[in-house]
Amino acid sequence: MLTARTKPAATPVPAGRGPDSLRLIIAGAAVLLIVLVLDLAPCVALTGYFGLGPLILAAACPPLTTATIGAVTVVVAILSGFWDHRFGEASHVAAVILVLIQSAIAVYICVYRERQRSKLHRVQAVAEVAQRALLPDVPSRLDGAGFAARYLSAAQEASVGGDLYEVVNTAQSIRVIIGDVRGKGLPAVRLASVVLGAFREAAVTWLDPEQVASACARAVSREAGPEDFVTALVLDIHPDGRIGMCSAGHHPPRLVSLDGARTLELRAPSPPFGLAERFTTTTDHWDVGDRLLLFTDGLIEARDRHGSFFPLDDRLDLLRGGGQQEALDRLTAALSDHAGGDLHDDLAVLLAERLPVAVPSNTAPAARVALG
Repeated sequence: MLTARTKPAATPVPAGRGPDSLRLIIAGAAVLLIVLVLDLAPCVALTGYFGLGPLILAAACPPLTTATIGAVTVVVAILSGFWDHRFGEASHVAAVILVLIQSAIAVYICVYRERQRSKLHRVQAVAEVAQRALLPDVPSRLDGAGFAARYLSAAQEASVGGDLYEVVNTAQSIRVIIGDVRGKGLPAVRLASVVLGAFREAAVTWLDPEQVASACARAVSREAGPEDFVTALVLDIHPDGRIGMCSAGHHPPRLVSLDGARTLELRAPSPPFGLAERFTTTTDHWDVGDRLLLFTDGLIEARDRHGSFFPLDDRLDLLRGGGQQEALDRLTAALSDHAGGDLHDDLAVLLAERLPVAVPSNTAPAARVALG
């Protein structure tokens, strides 16, 4: 199932159907044909080399196909004794035994490869479940704001990493966090879970965003190693359009409106969680229809083949128009084109849009009664 948080898991390509597999099949068939043609020449006996074909094909074909090709190869090796006039001789018998062993090894390689492929698919499934547990879908709409998010993993074999974000609705405001854990792998995932757990609790406990950020920082300090830290940005989105921001060494968000785009400059940004526990709030404002882009390093540090970084500020116009999911589709497509489809770092992006605040239907009648 495709969610707003992550790219879909890559569909497993059946053995023998991918472009690399096709090249291996062609190479294996070519080796078999060349060896057979050379073996038909006078005074040349290459029977023992027939097994090279199944060994090459073992890297691409399923076990049954490899076993069938191996069996045919052994039969051809036996028959080769007639045209090279060595049938029944010790050298011919030894060559046939060698081809039989090579074919058996090829089948074993196939079986082992398929088992490893099955294990990898199970690991991918577990990683997807872990990510959904760690980063459940953000709400598409809350009172006064809409949200869409994406998580893209640099590793094709994994869909979970140390980038994080969350949206929590409270009585006073909508609270948002986006962050990036230093490092990769399971330690990064564990520290990301610590930050998210602390944020979800602090968001509904403390009144000020700097208190929320401090609570997250204390949680990281308790759990992090001496070289671990988390860059993060904590936002308070109020119904009247006010935005409060606390930066812990994170990139400032981009505000995209109908007539332009700008960076929301942060006043006195603090070091990351794990290195600091006191933070300063910067306030700003956005209007109905404005969109706010929050992101991690992977977005602006993606390079093309010339080593140039992705020019985010030149591509912010991609976030205008259409739905928020469409806007993120356009942005991630542009990023993929820039990087040639090869991301070197995980990335998380969250797009918020200010919506009109719903007015309760009984507000106007009540006001009229009061005035009357």
